[in-house]
Amino acid sequence: MKFTKRKVVAATVLVLSIVGAIVLYASVGADSGQTSIAMVNGSVITTQEFKSELEKQITSVIDYFYQSKGVAYGKNFWETDYNGENPEETAKKRALDEIIRLKIELELAEQHGLIQGTSYEDLLHEMDKENKRRLASIKAREPIYGPVQLDESTFMNEYISKLRTQLKETLSEDELNVSEEELKRHYELLKDSLFTMEDRIRFQKISVSYREDLQSNTNNSKKQSIKKRMDAIKLLLDQGKEMDQAISELQAENDAFMLRFTEENLNKDTAGTYFKSQAVLYSVLANNLGVNQVSSVLDETMQGEYVLVKVVDREKSGYKSYDESKRNVWKNYVDTAYGDYLDKLIREAKVNIDESTYKKIHVH
Repeated sequence: MKFTKRKVVAATVLVLSIVGAIVLYASVGADSGQTSIAMVNGSVITTQEFKSELEKQITSVIDYFYQSKGVAYGKNFWETDYNGENPEETAKKRALDEIIRLKIELELAEQHGLIQGTSYEDLLHEMDKENKRRLASIKAREPIYGPVQLDESTFMNEYISKLRTQLKETLSEDELNVSEEELKRHYELLKDSLFTMEDRIRFQKISVSYREDLQSNTNNSKKQSIKKRMDAIKLLLDQGKEMDQAISELQAENDAFMLRFTEENLNKDTAGTYFKSQAVLYSVLANNLGVNQVSSVLDETMQGEYVLVKVVDREKSGYKSYDESKRNVWKNYVDTAYGDYLDKLIREAKVNIDESTYKKIHVH
């Protein structure tokens, strides 16, 4: 089933609007949230932390069923099977998998002395400590970064991200240690995708501003007229005309707007400037617009102008050297090795699920 961009956007808006109305419930008597739903290597997963993670999965699961099966959220959505797949069970499995992975990471961090406990209460205690620290800083008129008080989701993301970075650094000294030869082999695998230098590109450019004044105000009728003129130039260029010839044919002496013709260079020294100030142009050139090829009419909104470019010459610039890239090669290697190492520990983990409690938790 195909979906138009408009339908996908509408679906996203719908998902965001209905998530607030979805609640989780558990028919487990007077459950305080501390009931165990599973054990991972002896570490408890409580119903409270499971439901917290389950809530995070709701939006992505609704979107997954819409994108993959064309199923829109509605009545009995969570209870219904769609081609043998059930939304509630999908959300619960994703939540459990995510918590198991987190528990393994916390267990690793505890083993290496980075934290003192792996329970949900331990994490909430750390959040409380951080929020108290932030309040104390505010009272002392000291700077803080981010909100005065972190909610659970924001804190967990920041805390786990920092902890993961520490873990990778620690594990790289032993479990994830890598030799120079292995790093060089990894560099060879990565260099085409990560370490290519900017091509040296010489290109011709026609541009015309549609801004009315320094305040960046735009006259829409003028903008439409400019777009028509640029479309006409594009047609001439596609027919084999040179850029200066096309401008001469279509630029009248009494035009209210002036077409500019320039010849410019994109290379490692100028790439940063183009990337920041002319992102659309940069993307078109960087994505291998060939020699003598002409772009479509580009709307550079940051500059407030329409642009056409034609590549005159393109020269490959090779790769950043291994020595220049070594830190990034190492980081990519460790990121990959860390993920593989976690997958191995997860496969080996002893996971016991309390099926009775697990089945009683529902999305509603």
